[in-house]
Formats: sequence, structure tokens, C-alpha cells
Amino acid sequence: MPFIGEFTPPGDKSVSHRLVLMSLIAEGEMLVQGLSDCEDVRTSLNIFKALGGKCEAEAKGLRFYGLGGKWAPPENLELPCNNSGTTIRLLMGLLAGKPGRYILDGDLQLRRRPMERVAEPLRLMGAKIETTLGRPPVQIEGQSLVGIEYKFSEASAQLKSAVLLAGLSAQGPTRVSEPHASRDHTERLIGYFGGDIEVQNLEMTVKPSRLTLRKFFVTPGDPSSAAFFLVAAAIVPGSRVTAQNLLLSRGRSGFLRVLDRMGAMVSLTMVSDTPEPTGDVTVTYNGPLVGTEVGAEDIPSLIDEVPILALAATKAQGRTVFRDVHELRVKETDRLMSIRHQLGALGARLNSEGDDLVIDGPTSFMLPGELDSGADHRLAMTLSVALKAAGAKVPILGRESIAVSYPEFDEHLAKLWRPAP
Repeated sequence: MPFIGEFTPPGDKSVSHRLVLMSLIAEGEMLVQGLSDCEDVRTSLNIFKALGGKCEAEAKGLRFYGLGGKWAPPENLELPCNNSGTTIRLLMGLLAGKPGRYILDGDLQLRRRPMERVAEPLRLMGAKIETTLGRPPVQIEGQSLVGIEYKFSEASAQLKSAVLLAGLSAQGPTRVSEPHASRDHTERLIGYFGGDIEVQNLEMTVKPSRLTLRKFFVTPGDPSSAAFFLVAAAIVPGSRVTAQNLLLSRGRSGFLRVLDRMGAMVSLTMVSDTPEPTGDVTVTYNGPLVGTEVGAEDIPSLIDEVPILALAATKAQGRTVFRDVHELRVKETDRLMSIRHQLGALGARLNSEGDDLVIDGPTSFMLPGELDSGADHRLAMTLSVALKAAGAKVPILGRESIAVSYPEFDEHLAKLWRPAP
């Protein structure tokens, strides 16, 4: 059966995190429509409340009351970040310049993720931060900060965002640059909420400033969630899927450009461009895909979509290479190894060469007795799509992790996987 129909993906997870956490330091109130309801964003919301933030449910969404950075300085306040890397890294920047002592910790997966690369630039600003062998738990004692100039050796929105958010309360300007463009939600929202920020190509400068929440905010749809069904439409004959109200910033739509290069039929209808470009995207099956090379400069705009694009590559004619995907090694799991093992268990011909992922297609899937996502939500969804495309039922261990980012996934899967009209 093909994938057919329209769906509205959940609110973008990255934008949702930032709306919640920036409400800690912004003033005013804001009604947010479409905030992601995934477990990761709930983690950020719980921390917002733990620091004294107020949020009320209304008919049209959630109303946030900004704290303006004014909360009683805590003593060794423990803030559980659970499985959310975005939560812990953005908080490191937000709390580094605020009075109090904080302990940021998480689950076993989060405790394996590196934090020194966030702590290093913050310490240069005067932050007092201690990690545990470079990983969580992270202890922060709020200090007065000073602006710095810092050049990141890798493109990462989380690292960049932590420093920019710290720069809002530092003395003097803070200037950062990155080798390739990463997702720019933090820069956009700082400017949208009245912060003093200047962006020139790959360099961003933020000056000490106050943020003020807007009265109303509609969260655009999450492209990282929509990608599973849009890629499915590109590889299953007879498919046509439309994702509505999708976030379409260049830093988040890299997977659509790759699908286009591989020969999928991709059409976009822009609806709005403020504060984030949004629109509707339709992907229609257009015959077998062809292999392509995804360069290192492309990776920051599609790092979360590599698992589902790897599935597309197993169905493409010829070789597909993902260059310099070392960041996959420090996700919820060693995602690079997990992609190799689990798609390999389905019969895919793929291997890693250094930090490159190389896939030769097309593959006719064989069916193992079971698959194991390693409790990695993105791999669990990729394997779910792979099995639907193969018309097969195989148990996927750790599939419950899908709720981390996309609790509506199974509902949308059932809606879209149906006979053609």
C-alpha cells in the first residue's frame, strides 16, 4: 500500500524548547498555539515551572507568563533534564549568569552525552561550571559574565544557542561564528522578542538586552517529524503525502533538498515568513530514487533526518554517501552504529568509513526475527516506516521511545498508510 494524504506534524520541538526556556528570562505574557507535547518539551516545561514560571492551559493553547530572569536564587537546585540534550545545553547558557546553584542531570542516555564543549566557551565568559568526566550531572554556580568572541569548530545549534543566551546577560557584546550554518531558531527568537542581535552570514553578535514575549505565537510544524512520512512517500510507489504548516527555514529543510537531488517530486507552498518561514510541502513518488552525496556542509541542516534518509538511500539506485556525520555518535545512542546495524539487519549494504556513512542501493529487505532501536526515537520511527514499506510486521525493541519526540506518530502512520483512492 502507498502513503496517501495530508497531515499536520506536531509543533516543532526545537522552537518549542526555546519558547519555553526563553520565557524564563523574557518579560510579559504570550499565548502559544501548537507547542510540541513530546516528552522532551515537557521536560523543559517542568523546569520552567520548577524555577517559578507560570503557564496556563486555554482553549487556543498555553499562556506563558515570562519570569524576566527573576527567581529566588536556589541552593543546589536539582533540575532533571531526563533524555533532552536541548534542555540541558540551553539551560547551561541561561543559568550560567543567574544567581544560584544548580545541578542538571538526566537519564542514562543523557549521561553519556558530551557537555564540555558547551561548558568551555561559557567558562571563558566567567561561568563556574563543573561536569562529571565531561558529561552530566552538570553543576552550575551563577556568576557575572563578560562577552567573548568564540569560533566554533563544528556547526551545532545547541552549542551556539547556549553561548548566545548567556550573552544576553553578559557585560559587553558576545560574538560567535561557526563553520557551516546550523539551525537558527535562537537567533530568530532573540530578535523577535526584542533582543539586540546581529547576524551576518556565519557570524552572530548579541549584546546585553531584555526580551519581551509577543502576545501570540503559532508554533510551526516539526520538519524532523514530518520527514518520516515525506521520505516514505518518495520511496513507496503510488504515494503522495502533504505536510501542512511545516517549518521551512534553510537550516531545517536540508532533507527536502536531498530528496529533490535524489529525484523525488517535491513541491512547496509558502504561507508565512515571520518569525519562521512556514508552508505546505508535498512529496509524490516519482520513480526509483538515485544515489547522491550529502556533503559536510549539508549535515547541520539535516542531522536528525539522517536515519530516514539512510532508509531512502537503501532504495535508491547507486551509492549514497553522508559525509562527516560524527555528530551521530553522540546522540541518544551511537546513532551511526545503530543505523548500520539495524538497516544492515534488514539486508541493507552499508558501512561507515571514518565519519562517513556509505550506502549502496537498491536493497530488497529481508526480515529478521526482531529489530532493536536502542530506545532511539528517530531510529524507532525509521524502522517502523521501513517495515510498513515492506508490508511486514517485526517487533521493534525500544519502540516506546517514539513518544520522546512524536507522540502522534502512530496516529499519523495509521492515517497515511492506506489504499490509494
